[in-house]
Amino acid sequence: MTAEPAERLTDIGPPHYERFLPPVVKANYGKWVSHEILQPGVLVHTAESGDKIYSIRAATARLISVPKIRQFCDIADKYCDGHIRWTSRNNVEFLTTKKENVEPIKQAVEALGHPVGGTGNSIT
Repeated sequence: MTAEPAERLTDIGPPHYERFLPPVVKANYGKWVSHEILQPGVLVHTAESGDKIYSIRAATARLISVPKIRQFCDIADKYCDGHIRWTSRNNVEFLTTKKENVEPIKQAVEALGHPVGGTGNSIT
């Protein structure tokens, strides 16, 4: 009788992205049926289950400072349960399941000098 080898832990490669998904995204992964642009920079994504998540997208520079990232993270902690992401075009995107958080997020981001927008028929 031989013991089964222990699972090898390595430091090769980044952690799996699934660990960082918001719970509603993880629960509905691959099951999104529609998205709608509510206003420039604000989308709502609807899943088969009826769950919704709101994306608030704001323009940022390709390179931003650590203090600016911390300010964005403070907004995400306050309104988005800590969930934030950057798009392939380096825009910041806040993800929330609460519609009532959309306007406060927009106001907080615009107060930092970043316009909310870049969705639909617009230039990013």
